[in-house]
Amino acid sequence: MRYLLPIVFILTFTLAGIAQPDTLIQSKVRPDTLLQDTTQIKEAPESLQKLIREITKQQEQVSKDAELELDGMLFDETKTKSGKDFYDFFYSRWEAPPGARNFSIFITEVPFRLTTTQIEIKINETLVFQSFLQPRADIVEQMAEYAVAQTQMYLANYEELMRQMEGEDQAGTGIY
Repeated sequence: MRYLLPIVFILTFTLAGIAQPDTLIQSKVRPDTLLQDTTQIKEAPESLQKLIREITKQQEQVSKDAELELDGMLFDETKTKSGKDFYDFFYSRWEAPPGARNFSIFITEVPFRLTTTQIEIKINETLVFQSFLQPRADIVEQMAEYAVAQTQMYLANYEELMRQMEGEDQAGTGIY
């Protein structure tokens, strides 16, 4: 009996707390309703807008400068004297076609049988020219002239090739 009164007292308060209505359930806002943002957007001051325009112009100028600095690099990756002679002939006759941009040329040499080697010219990792090279100077010079012509022709037609590759007839639907 002595414990009965505190137990009844605790049960009364507990049940009274359960019986109170839930304010979230009875509110007029449904759970699927989005609340609107009441903050107002203010225009930035003119000085801040001017500063942002200047910074974006500087960033655009830096990207254009970086693009011009790395454009049309020739890399010599030859290993033998005839490979070096080929690179020298190629370099002395090389002139990029007008409108060609964003390219790098890699001239690599792979040793082959005995005194012959294999020369490869890659533009942006695309193989453009490949031939066997003998150690005779007149043959090396002729091959370099031919390689210059092939490389210039590839660069002149590169934009046209890209446009054709991205055309509708090459896009496909993915249906077999």
